[in-house]
Amino acid sequence: MFVYICCAGGMTSSMFCQKIAKAANPEEVYFGHLHDLIADFQHLSETYPTLIAYGGEGEINQLTLEPTFKPYVDRVLVCPQVRYKTASLQKLLKTIDIPCADIDMKTFGNMNGEKALKDILDFQKES
Repeated sequence: MFVYICCAGGMTSSMFCQKIAKAANPEEVYFGHLHDLIADFQHLSETYPTLIAYGGEGEINQLTLEPTFKPYVDRVLVCPQVRYKTASLQKLLKTIDIPCADIDMKTFGNMNGEKALKDILDFQKES
């Protein structure tokens, strides 16, 4: 599973991913910037069952849907500071069958990496 966590520019999603990384088994979950994970996708996806990328919500647009998101990303999570963009992101991502949801405000506000990881892994089990 490949999850993309997006915020305005990638800074807070990076911080949030660091908290999730502390809660995760480093042999099962790999974290990195969206473009770094895609660049090494073949190797990483063979090594880790879960890949979690971070970056800005602006990465998701009409031009990047097919080449960047469709072949790699299974789910997009939106940080609270850009949740006003969720509806438009959902509309874009729906065209390539990628679910998009808001991160719980309390989980994000408390930088609760354990809860976020549990939510991600629960979604993975459902898929």
